[in-house]
Amino acid sequence: MRLPDLEAWAIFAAIVEHRSFSGAADAIGLSKATVSKAITRLEAHLGQSLFHRTSRRLALTEAGKPLAEHAARILAEALAAEEAARDGASGHSGRIRLAAPMSFGITNVAHLVADFLVAHPGIEIDLHCSDARVDIVAEGFDIALRIADLPDSSLRARRLCGISTHLIASPAYLEKHGTPTHAAQLGEHRLLGYANVTGPWRFRGPGGAEVAVRAA
Repeated sequence: MRLPDLEAWAIFAAIVEHRSFSGAADAIGLSKATVSKAITRLEAHLGQSLFHRTSRRLALTEAGKPLAEHAARILAEALAAEEAARDGASGHSGRIRLAAPMSFGITNVAHLVADFLVAHPGIEIDLHCSDARVDIVAEGFDIALRIADLPDSSLRARRLCGISTHLIASPAYLEKHGTPTHAAQLGEHRLLGYANVTGPWRFRGPGGAEVAVRAA
């Protein structure tokens, strides 16, 4: 299917409205040559002439008269669509689906959402807090906050902030299994980590030496 030449139809409507090629060119900010080429292109596509042209007069052909009404509607609809888009953009309305990790979403995101809704009453936030890694595209999310190293993806990602992590153990565990004195000894212990963070735990000592430990 060949798409219609909407630019040529709009130029056709402008010529009819301004009753000349030069008047239409001035009104829509194009050169007279560009306007003329658009009509030539449209006539070639339709297989019929739209205007009777003389050095002193421009008139629609019998074939062009009914088509001029269609062209006017096409131009009016396009202008109305652009106006509606501008109104929507300036009004900031609609729904945003946002996914965030459970604890991070509750402690760091929820109050920001409340402030955002006060500033933008026309927007609705659908906040999903879960530690499950959602499929942003398949599940229809607009934004997802993740605490992890992202795999290769065509999605646009931006680092928002750093997250502090802590290594902790209960006194009862340390009493039973002993207290490690070096990060390398962690491999001998039972470790519990965040499932969405892939790869080993990395520790860097005062001298810059790095130790990697993988939680089993």
